[in-house]
Amino acid sequence: MLVSYKWLQDYVQIPWEPEELAQRLTMAGLEVEGITPLAPELPRVFIGSVNEVVKHPQADNLKICSVDVGEQGTYSIVCGAPNVAEGQTVAVALEGALLPGGLEIKPVELRGIPSNGMICSQAELGLSDDHAGIWVLPEDLKSGTALVEALDLDDVVLDVSVYANRPDCMSVLGIAREVAALTGGELNLPSLQYDELEIAVTEQASVEVADKERCPRYTAALVEGVEVGESPLWMQLRLKAAGMRPINNVVDITNYVMLETGQPLHAFDFAYLDGKRIVVRTAQPGETMETLDETTRELSPEMLLICDAKQPRCIAGVMGGLEGEVSGETKQVLLEAANFAPVSVRRTSRALGLSSESSARFEKGIDPSGTVFASKRALHLLQTLAQAKVYRGHIDIDSSQHEPTVIELQLAEVDQLLGIEVPAETSREILERLGFKVEEIASDRWQVTVPSGRRDVTISADLIEEIVRIWGLENLPSTLPADTSSSGGQSKRMDVADHLRQILVGAGLQEALTYSFGRVDNNDRLLRPNQPMITIQNPISEDLVAMRHSLLPSLLNAVSLNASRQQSRVALFEIGANYRQSKSLQEQPLEELQLALVLWGTRHPTNWALAEQDYDFYDLKGLLELILPGNELIWEQGTNPSFHPGRQGRIVYQGQEVVVYGEVHPAVLRNFKVPGRVYAAELKLEAILELFGVTPYFHSLPKYPAVDRDLAFIVDRQQAVGELMAELEQLGGDLLTKITLFDLYEGKPIPANKKSVAFSFRFQAERTLTDGEINAIMERLITGLSARFGAEIR
Repeated sequence: MLVSYKWLQDYVQIPWEPEELAQRLTMAGLEVEGITPLAPELPRVFIGSVNEVVKHPQADNLKICSVDVGEQGTYSIVCGAPNVAEGQTVAVALEGALLPGGLEIKPVELRGIPSNGMICSQAELGLSDDHAGIWVLPEDLKSGTALVEALDLDDVVLDVSVYANRPDCMSVLGIAREVAALTGGELNLPSLQYDELEIAVTEQASVEVADKERCPRYTAALVEGVEVGESPLWMQLRLKAAGMRPINNVVDITNYVMLETGQPLHAFDFAYLDGKRIVVRTAQPGETMETLDETTRELSPEMLLICDAKQPRCIAGVMGGLEGEVSGETKQVLLEAANFAPVSVRRTSRALGLSSESSARFEKGIDPSGTVFASKRALHLLQTLAQAKVYRGHIDIDSSQHEPTVIELQLAEVDQLLGIEVPAETSREILERLGFKVEEIASDRWQVTVPSGRRDVTISADLIEEIVRIWGLENLPSTLPADTSSSGGQSKRMDVADHLRQILVGAGLQEALTYSFGRVDNNDRLLRPNQPMITIQNPISEDLVAMRHSLLPSLLNAVSLNASRQQSRVALFEIGANYRQSKSLQEQPLEELQLALVLWGTRHPTNWALAEQDYDFYDLKGLLELILPGNELIWEQGTNPSFHPGRQGRIVYQGQEVVVYGEVHPAVLRNFKVPGRVYAAELKLEAILELFGVTPYFHSLPKYPAVDRDLAFIVDRQQAVGELMAELEQLGGDLLTKITLFDLYEGKPIPANKKSVAFSFRFQAERTLTDGEINAIMERLITGLSARFGAEIR
């Protein structure tokens, strides 16, 4: 919420500069996200009075103005604004002024006529986007006064973040109450005084609330003789400071009081209300309404409407209707101050795609008891600023039936929970300054009645929180726990994720962070049909409607985007969760940590010293070998439908498939609009966490020589080399320390559908090995591969 510092000062004396106030509010739980000046400094810009206007002799669109700037003197200024006229009070920039757009004011000649300043528009002063003409100011401003001083523009606006549990702070008065509690000062409420006619409002209008659950309270007042016009300048500036656009004095008063009190109001032109009555009901099937933004809205039966005897006039809590809005011809106004159910307003706002300052407040749940106060404040301003005559009384239909919350507070509990003694009198003063009623029922116990607007306070711990945030969190002592030896630290999965990030970034990949949601057909696009995904009831976009089963779709989308932006290479990884439906959606989905990699395009950025080569299958396989520890993994040929049938593999651990990798299937690439070839891998990290973090063993340099032998086998062309190596390692025993594939050959004289595979073996032990030992092992290797795979010695 945007709050003017000087507006706050109307209700509470503030002993601090804006920066210190922001810091204290933040420490009290109302985070101030920013402080911005209401207006630029505007040096050498003054109030002036236009004494005379004559036509420029050399230009039809220019006028020569004589402007009285008080003690600064009288200046001749050439002006091109169509609305400049004698007798106006204006903003004048004199020589030496530097305007927000960077324009420095200097004496110039325009078509042969000297001009010694500039009569400014609001846009030129950086106060709005209004370029229509010069800014015509109220006549009571004194010529020669600095503009910033005359209009109270030397103000700042605090951007206060108000959380959903504190709707009482969605108003200037709510923030002022917090400031008063912090300073110990008095909260000065605004005037509610106005004169009433003898005729009661109930004799002129009626209200029927058909849905009291969605509308717990509806308060209406009626005024006549309204003179609709511009709001006073001070009100316009305050509305602009809060991010709202001034419209006319009646509408501006409703917006001003909403910002001031937190209670939204709506003004109806009473002449347009058929039957001179208000009916609060839900929409009928097929009913439509044209809203203030000139859009015809289709309404559904769960939407609450404010209607007259025949048709809807307002979508409750969201936006008013175009027909019946206050205009220059309005003379009678029915003033609405109502309370609507938060869920009803939130659903209607989301369904229609409409949000407003009013809906933002209703959605958080405002205090039903505030309707009459806000209505009286608006009536005071309508009578003061629009000469309104107020009919006696209010129509007030109240079915809210809110019983005040009463909490018993043990004083010892305050010190026990905070770990420090807070004086009882201090605690009582803080609670009372915040609007709580405190009654002493024993020397060590209080009975505290919670204000109706503080529905977030329900237990004694909430009261203690109120005490400490105003007393000062900085007063709490900072102490370490008695024993920190076994506390804190990251989980194993977090440690593993950090470890993998470090390795992969070091290998030249970049980490991607994508949404956990995706298209509902992503599994079909990966050629993995019949795998239903968990869908979201309120998706933020049509492409983000289902919880992901895989990280690959998001990474392939990233590759597609980069390819369409003329990038030459993509090397990405992502570590994140996938979500699979449990037996019942009454339970949490199954959430598993996964790592995915994608490689596309050239292996290296363009470099004179490196040949330009594309990524291939073995780049991906090398990355997997780099990050996966241990010798217990089994590398096999894969059968995953998302990958090319002949260019993929899988890794098995303890009988479970934990990694699939390979060249992405061309049909999948077409589905994601990716040109060229992509190499990708998916790793189930949850299943292999135990492989990481094993303490490495130190091996001293061998004292005895190694023995190297080679063997070449002829095997079936489709035979996976990984299976051969796994079998050889098992057959070789402890003396076999290393196996290396050094040759792979197909063609003559090798028979058709066969291939030659050549291995180098290294044997070593803590003693000198004999030829007899090595020959026996080599014979075992040959016999074992022949028996299991039909391998023949080449």
